[in-house]
Amino acid sequence: MRPALLLLLLSGCVRSLEGDLSDTRAEIVELQKRIPPESPLWIFDGPDRFDSFVTDNDPGIPDFLYHHLLRKLDATSEEELASQLKGDFDFAEASRDPGLFRGRVWRVSGVIGELHAERIGNPKVPVRTAHAGVFFDPSLKPVLFHVTRKPDVLTLRQDTVEIRAVFVKWIDYKTRSGRTISAPFFVGKTLRHTL
Repeated sequence: MRPALLLLLLSGCVRSLEGDLSDTRAEIVELQKRIPPESPLWIFDGPDRFDSFVTDNDPGIPDFLYHHLLRKLDATSEEELASQLKGDFDFAEASRDPGLFRGRVWRVSGVIGELHAERIGNPKVPVRTAHAGVFFDPSLKPVLFHVTRKPDVLTLRQDTVEIRAVFVKWIDYKTRSGRTISAPFFVGKTLRHTL
């Protein structure tokens, strides 16, 4: 009798989890419908504010938010991005209070470490491929990024690059040696080679 009771309890948990996932998916779909094309790059206020969907130190961001950023950034001119620039990204301050930096455009530069293309599987997003990678600032802090435009040819571990991009969150990842590293994640339009 006990195994039967245990199975009954477990099946109830699975249904409950499936229901929770279904409810969460429905909320995201509803939110996607409420983000009009003319909405700003980052929604700071109200019940649909983007900060409530972002958790620092975990690996991802919601697809609807990522796709919104890609769509908006790709359509934004370089001049408009420059006008939104808040200055150089301050690693120490941003790690203490990410909310003060999140959703704003910052300048970050460093030596390119890795670069690859990632397909965007959403037909509603005009960007078909994001260019993702990591570069290291002068103090060797890693910076994770995705940009909508294909960068110029770069020599890895030699060329210095700069990005003007939206700070989204801190992401923790494990190195090959097993060490956990926390790095800021940015979404932008262009990765520029600098001298």
